[in-house]
Amino acid sequence: MKVLYQLFVEGIPKAQPRPQVLRSGRVYTPHSADNWKTEIKAAFNAVHKPVITGPVRLTVRFSMPVPKRIKVGGLPVPHISRPDTDNLLKAVMDAMTAKNCKVWKDDAQVYETIAGKYYTGEKTGAQIIVETL
Repeated sequence: MKVLYQLFVEGIPKAQPRPQVLRSGRVYTPHSADNWKTEIKAAFNAVHKPVITGPVRLTVRFSMPVPKRIKVGGLPVPHISRPDTDNLLKAVMDAMTAKNCKVWKDDAQVYETIAGKYYTGEKTGAQIIVETL
């Protein structure tokens, strides 16, 4: 495997929200993750490499804000409440697929994902590693 990107994106990780249906029948996606996705795009655009066309393995480790009720020592503590890991990952992958970012052609190229979310007591954000064959 060849590591193409290894970045830490600072910010508070947000999940990709589900589309909502209005009474009028119109469908829209809430913008609650937009700022987080903008941070991800900015981090990848700063490195700017060619668009990946082959298979991709994506590893993401989310560092979540620590509530006052949890004591975090030296080791990361698993984050087992909302937001769901798969929805956090979806926001990251959507940002990396966006027209103004384009890490890869399509997120269908991601054949394997490794993702986790933790309280670390350090800065919040996501460690993102993109590898190709």
